[in-house]
Amino acid sequence: ISRIFDFLVTINFVNHLHVWSAEALVISLLMGHFVGDFVLQNDRLAIEKCPGKDSTLAWQWWMLGHTSCHGLLVLLFTSSAILGLFEMTLHFLIDYLKCEGKFNLLVDQILHILCKFLWVYIYFEFILN
Repeated sequence: ISRIFDFLVTINFVNHLHVWSAEALVISLLMGHFVGDFVLQNDRLAIEKCPGKDSTLAWQWWMLGHTSCHGLLVLLFTSSAILGLFEMTLHFLIDYLKCEGKFNLLVDQILHILCKFLWVYIYFEFILN
């Protein structure tokens, strides 16, 4: 992971993100989210990250891998490790509650989208200042 981040820094990918508008950052985070949830997450991962449905590894490992991808995407777009950690933590909680049947996919996705708006607010109000 550090090699990937170092590479992105050397090509000035990460360093230029701070000049983006809030709208561009929201759009980038949303696109990253949908790639993470619907492209990078295969059927096996979607099932085995849920408690009681894991058969090859403990569900926590599946969930940790999935939420780490989301945290990394937020870190790459914001250059903020703390926002990446917040994303990882809340994504874990939201997906866990969905697995437990507390809400459906639509509510799950709305909560994830709201998180992206929260990260943009925190980024521009507290991290850049």
